[in-house]
Amino acid sequence: MTATLLRPREVATAPEPRGSPVSRRWRRGVLGGGAVALIAFEVVESGPSLSDAFGAVLTAQPGWLAVALVAAAASMSMFARGRRRLLRAAGVRVPVRSSVAAVYVANALHTTLPGGAAFSTAYTYRWMRSRGASLPAATWTLASGGVVASASLAAVGVLGSLLIGSGPGWLSLALATAGIIAVTLAVRHLGRSPSTALAIGRWLVRRVNALRRRPPAAGLDIVEQTFAQLREVRPTGRDWLIAAVFALANWAFDIGCLAACVAALGVQGLSLALLLLTYTAGMAASSLSLLPGGLGVVDAALVLTLVAGGIPAAAALPAVLLYRLISLGGVVAVGWTVAAVQGLGHAGPSESLPGDGESAATHPPRTFLAA
Repeated sequence: MTATLLRPREVATAPEPRGSPVSRRWRRGVLGGGAVALIAFEVVESGPSLSDAFGAVLTAQPGWLAVALVAAAASMSMFARGRRRLLRAAGVRVPVRSSVAAVYVANALHTTLPGGAAFSTAYTYRWMRSRGASLPAATWTLASGGVVASASLAAVGVLGSLLIGSGPGWLSLALATAGIIAVTLAVRHLGRSPSTALAIGRWLVRRVNALRRRPPAAGLDIVEQTFAQLREVRPTGRDWLIAAVFALANWAFDIGCLAACVAALGVQGLSLALLLLTYTAGMAASSLSLLPGGLGVVDAALVLTLVAGGIPAAAALPAVLLYRLISLGGVVAVGWTVAAVQGLGHAGPSESLPGDGESAATHPPRTFLAA
């Protein structure tokens, strides 16, 4: 709007503002090109090793391969059931099949598309809203699910360090326990004292407005409306416990998939402690990768941890490759298949999948203000 008031010559010669879309696209292009070049270099350098690894994968034992496939599917099911439980705590009941299908599609979007996290989150929001969740309830479900998943993964890592039998494991356990207790008490306090949470939200909005040079009250009405809606979300201790059990089961089945892949190739020397530490290292590395599915980074972390634990690299690489083909490639393939079926049936995230048997109308949510 302001640009139309300038003379043509001023528009043409005006310097491009810092952080403009053009400069951001240029930076993303440079980063993307660098990532592609890095992958190409790694493929060329490790070509012979990858060729041998693919050859070894073809010799996998069918029985253990079937176990790995079932474990990967069970892991996704547990994740979906945990989210379903948290939605139930927010007053929204959804069928299991619909929840599982949504998790597969969201995972495929997150893993394969550029900026997949945004697409995945948008899809999940739309799906939850179509099931009767208000926007704050959907936000709470995603946020609380992230907290539960992170805490349970930390517990897996601590258990692995304890099984090693080293002194630092007990220190890690104490620190992790203290952190979980602190977070639990903080969440409980905010839940019992919404005025405190609202005061924090108002302070954050004012700080952001000050940084962006906006009026201090800009956006406060949205914050107050959101907290008014969140007051209706009253998860019980049973809700948190069941969600935590599902989160642990999600990690446990995925760990089982990795263990089955190792067994399918006849790799020796994998102890439970090494398995847990290897898996935790891989999942931790996934948060550091800018590439879809943590390509390269997660694989390297898994292989290096196995090698550090005494397993030869020639045996570790095929096992990790098989695990990633199942837990990443296989799950993504299922996700896009589900998305295609939804598209052919004109059943996007706003509609029930065939065979759901129940919808949001069957189980209306608790009272929420309009989002």
